Amino acid sequence: MTTKEIKTYRHKYRNYDFKDKKSDEDIILILRRHWLTFIFKFFPIIVGVVLLVFTHFVLIDLMRNWFDMENIDLIYFLESIVAMFLWLIVFVLWIDYYFDAWIITDRRIVDIEQQGLFRRNVSELEHSKIQDVTTEIHGILPTILRYGFVYVQTAGKKGRFIFKEVPHPMFVRKLIVGLQKRMIREKEIKENKK
Repeated sequence: MTTKEIKTYRHKYRNYDFKDKKSDEDIILILRRHWLTFIFKFFPIIVGVVLLVFTHFVLIDLMRNWFDMENIDLIYFLESIVAMFLWLIVFVLWIDYYFDAWIITDRRIVDIEQQGLFRRNVSELEHSKIQDVTTEIHGILPTILRYGFVYVQTAGKKGRFIFKEVPHPMFVRKLIVGLQKRMIREKEIKENKK
């Protein structure tokens, strides 16, 4: 990774910040899952909304025509509960999608994993401690849209960092390996000066 390429990325994320970011540390890349993975998780909600709308019109029509009921507040109440439940599921899915992030800086990788609404795991890994970087792309859509998994192997406490369904995994791998080599060179230069 050349200095010019790193400056390009630093410029893009210069206004971003995260907790425990060091003052001399620059964000190079922020990754989230590919947008299509969110749509796949969102698909059952769309089916639920369509069923809710369909049953609304069918039940209202049945109640009015067959039972001569003008007061159908119970059906409206039940539909409202189902709609709120669907909205809550959408909210939880969005929180999980948006707050799962991988931040690559010029010094380390920060893995932020949101689990539900009130639990978050944050792990970090210095580039010099990386042992192996592997990419994995499975399936037709991931191949066409270029998203997949990036596995970063380390000997640390958390043995493997997994970038799940991120866009352009080959580029991410190349970026991490380039930063790793750069960090190792800088450490060797510092050690030789001593």
